[in-house]
Amino acid sequence: MLTALRRTKTYQRLNHWRLLVADSEYRSRDREARARFQQFCYEHGGLGLRQDFRSGNGKRKTALVVRNISLPYARIEALVMKALQMAGFDTVVVGKRQYDFLRYDWLAGNKTGFNLSDFGTEGDPVWVEQQLARLEGLDAWMALEYQGVHVGRFVIASALRGLRVGQLDFAAPRVRAKLRATLLSSVRDTLAAGRLLAAVKPDCTLFLDRGYTGQGEIYDLAIRAGIETLIWNLGYRSNRMVFKRCHAGNRRDHPLTPSPESWQRICSIPWKPEYGRQVREELFRCYEAQDWFSNVGTQFDKKILSQETTRQRLGLSSDRKVAVIFPHILWDGSFFFGEDLFEDYTQWLVETIRAAAANPRLQWVVKLHPAHLVKARQGGDRGKPSELDAIEGAFGTLPAHVTLVYPDTELSTYSLFEIADYAVTVRGTVGFESALFGIPVVTAGTGRYDRRGFTLDSSTIQEYLQKLATLESFPRLSPAQLELAERYAYGVFFCRPLTLSSVSLDYARDGVATPQLTVHCQTREQWLAAPDLRALVAWIADGKAEDMLVLPS
Repeated sequence: MLTALRRTKTYQRLNHWRLLVADSEYRSRDREARARFQQFCYEHGGLGLRQDFRSGNGKRKTALVVRNISLPYARIEALVMKALQMAGFDTVVVGKRQYDFLRYDWLAGNKTGFNLSDFGTEGDPVWVEQQLARLEGLDAWMALEYQGVHVGRFVIASALRGLRVGQLDFAAPRVRAKLRATLLSSVRDTLAAGRLLAAVKPDCTLFLDRGYTGQGEIYDLAIRAGIETLIWNLGYRSNRMVFKRCHAGNRRDHPLTPSPESWQRICSIPWKPEYGRQVREELFRCYEAQDWFSNVGTQFDKKILSQETTRQRLGLSSDRKVAVIFPHILWDGSFFFGEDLFEDYTQWLVETIRAAAANPRLQWVVKLHPAHLVKARQGGDRGKPSELDAIEGAFGTLPAHVTLVYPDTELSTYSLFEIADYAVTVRGTVGFESALFGIPVVTAGTGRYDRRGFTLDSSTIQEYLQKLATLESFPRLSPAQLELAERYAYGVFFCRPLTLSSVSLDYARDGVATPQLTVHCQTREQWLAAPDLRALVAWIADGKAEDMLVLPS
């Protein structure tokens, strides 16, 4: 009875007032959260989200929205809730049932908020202790399942992120304690998620992140139960969002990965040179405006420099070719997408640099991920990037023909495309960006743009390392390969993202890239007429298409 009462608006308001009276720190935090909410409502059009799209005709379906843990994202989730409501769903939210989040839920017309703890907190400690006694390394953890849920994968990804490290020392007491606590939590969340789905009986579920504990368990169980599963993600620039429908066959694909059907349709477009020009112009504009993946501030305060200046800054000569290694952030999104050749991003980075060190016929540049700056501030992390620990631990100092570029460089990544002869990544966005310049791209993982005909892919570690050992022998992309790269980029830029018009979405230059949402639609008629919402609602209502896809007429 008390658990059901906690879900009500009345209970949450009374509890909020109680905390305001009793807790000065709570009062202070709420003052700031309330001011931001009121600013959103009255200065950025947020009151437009109050419009009700329910009708008395027919039975409405239920959509379970799995909450992102960041408060600024609550505004974006409120927008997606409006689309679901327009498509005939009542929305139910699970996670973060704090008052500062609930304000946005109530504004969007959502009345019920759940926590996984509503559905039990006992877990299965006996099973956990049995597993801990036998789990010795990464492979064993990655294979660990509980009631069909990939708890081991979620635990490892969450532990890496929580500890802000690129690799786990499974013998270290601190790591073992973290893994034990996280596995207990994941098993508890698995049991609770099963009860949640049984109680809510959602017709669809909606996720942003689904690779960490607290969210991944619901994702796995929903897909296993055949419940329609949607994911949303922020686009490559401001005013863009991406949506995908997931199932057992694509559960680990990146949101931007075109489905087989989408790729076939993109490849069937009668190709025109102007399409290639359009994708390159779009890429340049995004970098020039510092709006390329600005949700994590990748190009904030970066400059596009001339080829000559770039070479001078990096100490590169013009008599040898240049290969650029683009590492992922070692602890971020690990094991989310596809399959990796190496155990983890850390092993990949160390072995890739080892291969670079052994090949002085090329000049190598290791470009650490620029999103480190924003992600570190978002997580309150004052330590150095984990890539530096991995490099220093493995090599000490790098040979003269290997240059390390730090995240805080003013050098735009775009400048590297103009001097690079080769690019190396696991599956980073830079892979298809580089290919647009005719640069051969060596990949070390699946799940994004590999095996589309324009990358150098490998099936084994040995095959991958052999490519690096002889990388200077590979030619630039052929016209046919270049066209395939253009087609992929065209899909990423113009066919897959939803271009927002009912709202404006950009990201503040405040050190943490806070999302800034301004709502333009204020009446029911404006919402129903908005082209972005009409397209999204049609895709949701269709219930079949894996990707939102708009092809040129």
